[in-house]
Amino acid sequence: MANILDYLDWRGDLTFAQDSFNTVDALILAQLSYVPLDGIVPLDFDARISLKQAAEAFDPEHTDEKQRSFCYLEDQQLLAKLGQSRRFQDVLLTGYFSRTAPLDDLQFSAMTCILPDGSGYISFRGTDGSIAGWKEDFNISYMSETPGQQLAVEYVSRFCKATTGNVMLGGHSKGGNFAVYAAVFCDAAAKRRLLRVYDFDGPGFRDDIAASKAYTEMLPRIYCVIPQSSLVGQLLTGNTEHQIVKSSGTGVGQHLIYSWNVQGRELVFAQELSKFGVFINRTLNGWLSSMDAPARRSLTEAVFDVIQAPEKDTFYEMNRHKLRSIGAIVKAMRELDPEAQAVLKNAIALLAQQNKKALFPEKHVRTGKRAAK
Repeated sequence: MANILDYLDWRGDLTFAQDSFNTVDALILAQLSYVPLDGIVPLDFDARISLKQAAEAFDPEHTDEKQRSFCYLEDQQLLAKLGQSRRFQDVLLTGYFSRTAPLDDLQFSAMTCILPDGSGYISFRGTDGSIAGWKEDFNISYMSETPGQQLAVEYVSRFCKATTGNVMLGGHSKGGNFAVYAAVFCDAAAKRRLLRVYDFDGPGFRDDIAASKAYTEMLPRIYCVIPQSSLVGQLLTGNTEHQIVKSSGTGVGQHLIYSWNVQGRELVFAQELSKFGVFINRTLNGWLSSMDAPARRSLTEAVFDVIQAPEKDTFYEMNRHKLRSIGAIVKAMRELDPEAQAVLKNAIALLAQQNKKALFPEKHVRTGKRAAK
């Protein structure tokens, strides 16, 4: 089945004046944020570079391996096609900001795309291969605000103070969470300019955030898409109606945007989650519901004490030094203090219970929304 790369082959010759901005365009710009454009796209919102110029300046062979996403090869093709297409080549890029701080459990990157009509699309990068990035995903389950979420709010406010015109926010995975969070908690002046928030398979929020007045008021502008076997996009509470896109991937591989099916100018939607998707919904949300915030924090710390034992910043580095990394992880697991070992054992036991409940549900569970806790 076709994907976003095929879409550019089919419709890349049509300008936005000929065919207006659509959800597939929003998905493409969300994925674009994964391309490491350090030193190419300016940070200052007053300075801009065209997508065509950025594609010509980008050298994939000289990109730091630590910055390469799981779909780096496809991302190279995406950038090249965008730079060559009539539809996207004149889109202006600005405000590129990227920061990873392991000590703060922070992995954040954002970039703004200025469309031909002058509106801005702020694209937030999802989780990359950094250990810090993955730990921040876990932190979302118990922290009232992560460092990345705070930066997302600041980024939107800074852009809106420096510019005029309509604004859209978007992101994939954790980037989708950042987009929604920024929309909910940015200042009133910025909110008035927000047209749409695109959340592509991003995790949800703690109950206190999802139940807040600010979140509820933003719901009509949030457009959420998850694949049939979504894992990430069903974590925590979202309370948003979501569209279910068909994917050529299997299992967790459906999380990757390049597996999402496209036909013409539209995503190809399904009526319901797959059986695996329903199972994930029941299992993981039930599991998280069984733990309070302190328990989630203790579990996160225990897991990442083990993962960080090899003293590598990225999973890519751990894979390159696989034997040494495995040895360090095994040693770290054996040396966990009794309290941490108890946390892990309890979490595994709770997960097993939720697996059983998911396999033998007492009643039908609706799949039109994320499971509310």
